[in-house]
Amino acid sequence: MNIVFRLLLTINATSWMLVIYAIKETWTIAPIPYWLFHIALVVFLILFSWLTIFLSKFFGSESLKDCEEFSLADNEFLPVYLGYFFVSLSITNWYTMATIYFLVFIFTYLSQTQYFNPIYLLFGYHYYHILTTQGTRVFVIKKGKVIRNKKNIFFEHLRRINDTTFIERR
Repeated sequence: MNIVFRLLLTINATSWMLVIYAIKETWTIAPIPYWLFHIALVVFLILFSWLTIFLSKFFGSESLKDCEEFSLADNEFLPVYLGYFFVSLSITNWYTMATIYFLVFIFTYLSQTQYFNPIYLLFGYHYYHILTTQGTRVFVIKKGKVIRNKKNIFFEHLRRINDTTFIERR
């Protein structure tokens, strides 16, 4: 299940490249107007993102309290997404797009660190880099208000995505 979930997260993290390219090329499925098809693609990505959050509840529960350091990571992935958008807008044919997407997908999946999904921000999740008291750096996806200081850090319902990435799920 973890491999499937990681694949889903990777699709979530990279699929905006394909949607932006489809919008740029005004792709559609006849007889659907292209603008309606493009809205459907965006809605599909939102639902797909919700599905990955839903599936995360099937992983083992862990907790994390006390940390040496933490930092909010919500904004640090914006350059990655802008890069995805600009690459998608500059590619002129579907073969090149498919090749570039495949490479980005593979690198994202293998790195196991780029599970940032901007749709999760709409769902109220935030991203944090945490240095535990044992010296381990982890990436936590947590729903709720932004944490302002390390005294408030207590993640009671974490689900392990991989060795360094967790999502909070009640």
